[in-house]
Amino acid sequence: MEQTTYKKAVIYCRVSSEKQVREGGGLESQEHRCRSYARSLGLEVEKVFKDEGISGGLFDRPAIKMLLQYLDENWQDKYCVIFDDLKRFARDVEVHIKLKSELRAREAQLRCLNYNFDDSAEGEFVETIFAAQNELERKQNRRQVCQKMKARVERGYWCFYPPTAYEYVKDKEHGKILSPIEPAAGILAEGLTSFAENRLLTQTDFLNFLIAKNFHVLIGKPVKKMRLQYAKRLLTEKIYAGIIELENWGVTRRRGHHKAIITEETFENIQAKLYKPERPPRETDNIEFPLRRLVVCSVCGKKMTGSVSKGKLKYYPHYTCNNKGCSASPKNINPVKMEADFIDLLNQINAKEEVLELTNDMAINYWDGRIKGLNSAYEAKEAEKRKIEQTIEGCIDLLLKTRSESMKARYEARIEESDKQLRELEDRPETKKVPDINEALDLLFRLVGTPAETWIKSSSEAKNSLYNMIFTEPLEYSLETGFGTPKLSLPFSINEHFDGSVCLNGGP
Repeated sequence: MEQTTYKKAVIYCRVSSEKQVREGGGLESQEHRCRSYARSLGLEVEKVFKDEGISGGLFDRPAIKMLLQYLDENWQDKYCVIFDDLKRFARDVEVHIKLKSELRAREAQLRCLNYNFDDSAEGEFVETIFAAQNELERKQNRRQVCQKMKARVERGYWCFYPPTAYEYVKDKEHGKILSPIEPAAGILAEGLTSFAENRLLTQTDFLNFLIAKNFHVLIGKPVKKMRLQYAKRLLTEKIYAGIIELENWGVTRRRGHHKAIITEETFENIQAKLYKPERPPRETDNIEFPLRRLVVCSVCGKKMTGSVSKGKLKYYPHYTCNNKGCSASPKNINPVKMEADFIDLLNQINAKEEVLELTNDMAINYWDGRIKGLNSAYEAKEAEKRKIEQTIEGCIDLLLKTRSESMKARYEARIEESDKQLRELEDRPETKKVPDINEALDLLFRLVGTPAETWIKSSSEAKNSLYNMIFTEPLEYSLETGFGTPKLSLPFSINEHFDGSVCLNGGP
């Protein structure tokens, strides 16, 4: 290490369990050894970053994120990053390589008390072997812990985070075991039992009951987080009934050794209430009314609905006007008749070939103009980006040359402002792919050229959209006169005015 280049240091310490944090000694001893090591190298320790009870990968560690941010904010200085043991750095080969790359990209030099980093091919090979060994050790430890936890769950003990209203207590016979926390457990038991016995009808009622009893205060949870999702989690928690089960580990249902606050029968009644069996399909479920609430009664103007009446042998569907004060007779209309008349109406209003040709020419001219505008906007944006980049490069050159602190501050402010402008430009959405106008026009012309065929082939949701695209006002219908004169949208309404004499650009 060149003492004249690296004069500052930061320290990274980590312990992987909450127990180590509570008992102390781990982080403090690491920091002490790292500070002594820094003094032996003549380095000034500016900051210490600590991960307490963290065992995740690179981007899961808060202190690592803060360390990288600190190096970014103080980019003008060069730092040594000191840590106590190679295992504290990373216990995963991939994480080790990523973290090392992130630090070296910031010109930070790595220093470890029990390992000397060597940039030679042999040194990097040995470093990878150490990282792989640490990863193997970590995975073996995890496997052993999981095996022990699974064995304890199989014996009827919960060994994960305790559910709401429970805590772990030490017992001479069972060791650490779940125990209800009163009075929160009593309130929760009352709510669960009331829900199972239908004294609380809905999950909302159950949630309001808990809030009224100040359950959220007893467990230290803000009332704004008492939501239906939280209520359902309480209603489906097996531990409250004294049941232990862990499906993802293959542990089947069994009786736990902890004290239950409700009976298994109460728990099963809650689940039966939450997950009612689906209604069996009916014969009328497949009957559709595509014109329901789209067509209005010709007498009263109210929207017509679709319904089904049950006869002796079968069901009879019909469109009907439900307005009791309407004098229309009959009110029930056979859907086959109405829908056939509607198809005939669509066949009469399809756009003429001349209209389609005119629309095609106008659309292509408009599209070409839009594309030219987009291209001009893109070129202007690129030119502006180049100008800003040149400004940033010029300020950086002046910043490196000047010795005045006030001028440095002004150049840095100008660089930051220009960089912000550049990011705003880059964040603007860009169209990577220009849509095919011909494909879009083909779809449009199939609609306006053959509306009846398009209607028949469309889904129920698409039919509503098609109806609104074709008609500007709801259609009226009666058995005697059928559909009245419809008010059509463009380009359907232009048929009656089109005589073939209209051309683009005001031509003859």
